[in-house]
Amino acid sequence: MPTKTNYTTHGVNYFRIRVTVGKQSDGTPIIKAFYGKSKKDAERKRDEYLNQLRLGLNVDFDKATLGEVMYTWLFDFKRISENIKPATFSRYEGVYRKYIKPYPIASLKLADVKTVVIQRFYNTLFEEGHTTASIRYLNSLLRSFFNFAIEQDYIVKSPLRGTTIPSNTGEITKDRKLDVYTDTEIEQLQTAIQDYVHRNLILIAIGTGIRQGELLGLQWKHIDFTQKTITINQTLKTYSKIKADSSRELITELQTPKSRHSIRTVPIPKNLMHIFKQQEQETQIKALSLGLPFTPETFVFTNSNLSYLDARALLRSYKRMLKRNGIRERDFHSLRHTYATQLIRRGISIEVIAELLGHSSTDITRIYTHILEDDKQKAVERLNDMFTFTVKS
Repeated sequence: MPTKTNYTTHGVNYFRIRVTVGKQSDGTPIIKAFYGKSKKDAERKRDEYLNQLRLGLNVDFDKATLGEVMYTWLFDFKRISENIKPATFSRYEGVYRKYIKPYPIASLKLADVKTVVIQRFYNTLFEEGHTTASIRYLNSLLRSFFNFAIEQDYIVKSPLRGTTIPSNTGEITKDRKLDVYTDTEIEQLQTAIQDYVHRNLILIAIGTGIRQGELLGLQWKHIDFTQKTITINQTLKTYSKIKADSSRELITELQTPKSRHSIRTVPIPKNLMHIFKQQEQETQIKALSLGLPFTPETFVFTNSNLSYLDARALLRSYKRMLKRNGIRERDFHSLRHTYATQLIRRGISIEVIAELLGHSSTDITRIYTHILEDDKQKAVERLNDMFTFTVKS
């Protein structure tokens, strides 16, 4: 009895089985064909291949592209890892989608990605206007990815060795440049927000240095009116939750802060306490009008329905307020920067400021010290009246 076949090529009959063995970088399935002299032979080859995949063995590693392997690493390993939050994975996926997938580097065989390729890629991104911070974050993600590729025997060593993150020599890079409110602008801001719906939130932000997500995640149980402190142990985060099929769902939820150092107790300036009292009274009145309970779980800053404030809506409102009052537009984070620089100008140590800000290292906090250079220059200029004599020619 002749062996049954279903495929012929170059005059030879085979039995062919086609199987989905993975996904490409754009999410489309990767179909692999297995050929045998019989159905049983083709099934044996298929099973052997799939078993190697399940065991983590690298079949076809010589043909694997950076985009394909990185997509697999992200969705089959990082997405389900208990070590990263969904919001963190969303950032990782966003970096991949913005900086890897659209560029030619994604289609290169992983084994062909050398140090010079990475360096030219970074240089191209910088020349296109991407910030040093963005490239540094991409580099950090690629470092983790290439370590995975080494562990899985796709490559022998990381092509990141010897690369340099491009920046403009001699100046503070765009990501490190601080945009703070001057003393005059602080006065202008306090005047501008008198009738602003989020007045209390802005005053508390600039008076405590708390991050926007930490502010929006505050509940009344975190405010100690006796000790005059705020307990920071959660943050309100909005992110795209990405599923295995790459579909997205916008999620807003309370999460633990970005690091253990961010969990902290922040003292409230005495002159700011009445703002918290005022905010508490306003929230109680709002709860009463809505027929809703006011509890320790109620958010400190709420929308019209006594639910959490939307971060994006807050930022839009904040920028409109600045524009309306002729104050140069800034990011909300500038309020935190202003808090830190005001402490520095008042002689508070870097170590104390790092604790207040929830920084993991004083090295992060030291980016604020360049503000002192301007202050020192202004200080010595006051000596000019000592030198009223005429210099001999």
